[in-house]
Amino acid sequence: MIIEYILLFCLFLILHTYVFYPLSLIFFKSKKKFLKTDTITEPSVSVVISAYNEESVIRQRIQNLLQQNYPKEKIQLLIGSDCSTDRTNEIVKEYVSNNVQLIEFQERRGKPAVINDLMKYVTNDIVIFSDANTFYHENVIRNFVRHFTSQDVGGVCGYLQLRSKEWNSGGKSESMYWEYENLIKKLEGEIQTTFGATGAVYAIRKNLFIPLPTHKAVADDFYIPMRIVEQGYRVIYDKEIFAWEETTESSYTEFQRKIRIGAANYNCLSDFWHLLHPRNGFVAYGFFSHKILRWFVPLLLIVIFLVSLYSLDKSGTIYYMFLTQLVFIIMGAIGFILDRVSYPIKLFTLTYYFIITNIALMIGLLRAIRGTEKPMWRVTR
Repeated sequence: MIIEYILLFCLFLILHTYVFYPLSLIFFKSKKKFLKTDTITEPSVSVVISAYNEESVIRQRIQNLLQQNYPKEKIQLLIGSDCSTDRTNEIVKEYVSNNVQLIEFQERRGKPAVINDLMKYVTNDIVIFSDANTFYHENVIRNFVRHFTSQDVGGVCGYLQLRSKEWNSGGKSESMYWEYENLIKKLEGEIQTTFGATGAVYAIRKNLFIPLPTHKAVADDFYIPMRIVEQGYRVIYDKEIFAWEETTESSYTEFQRKIRIGAANYNCLSDFWHLLHPRNGFVAYGFFSHKILRWFVPLLLIVIFLVSLYSLDKSGTIYYMFLTQLVFIIMGAIGFILDRVSYPIKLFTLTYYFIITNIALMIGLLRAIRGTEKPMWRVTR
């Protein structure tokens, strides 16, 4: 029956992006490892941070970077304040020196515009992008620079650990999903390249930077690395480049953040459709399997639900498929309740996290289509 084939095809695509694709990476993983030498050279680097109303964390962030196990005179720290209205600028000015620079912007324009302008002040060949609420292990910069001795490496993505409070079940689900994503990045980088980076901890070669669009909301940690891949360079992943940050304490603010990120990712698609051409080999396969399919899972889930609902009486297979969806939704509802009372049970909270993530993606897609998502962001802590 044609309806059953449609349902099975949609289900296969969902399973492919979440299960079959990661397994294929393990099967096809290259035996060639990326270079991890303890190079003697210590090139100068620039750290770029776009900040908006970060008074609660900016002091600790600056101190954290100044405590890096790396020559202080070789670290240029650029902090762009996107028209902050709190004490962010005042705090940063306490540290301004030859190596710490504050660039104040009088009009709020959003992260892409701030990054574009900060890049004009960069004086070094290696640029590290970070966030104000992220903290680095003391060897992060040293571990970043060693990879750029390989001429085919254009970018490096580090490992970000999301730490959540004991009672924050939503944050724990986010952390577990993040570990899964980090494993995929590692495998992709060992084969050829990752697709996107972690915005709080990634580095690139300055000469490969292409300015971000400012007329629409885009995800810089996807757009910048993909432009590097587009130029024929690799973006690799290294778990030894270790950073951490706290998850948001409110499920609502986390939900809003996912919507914003989803819309920004969809806005990037028109810039990279051409990478799906088969001549691009693994780039086309990975981009389609890891990103395109993942972002369109909400639509596939809607198709499966509506088609199976409409065709309930057509066959036993469709009936049981619909029943399975109802059970999954009920499990998500239980996970929602458990999240509200801060009593996490992994099976239910992960189901709830999966459902709420895809709802956020769907809303993000609608915002991207309507063009209502703005480049400006709000602090979600």
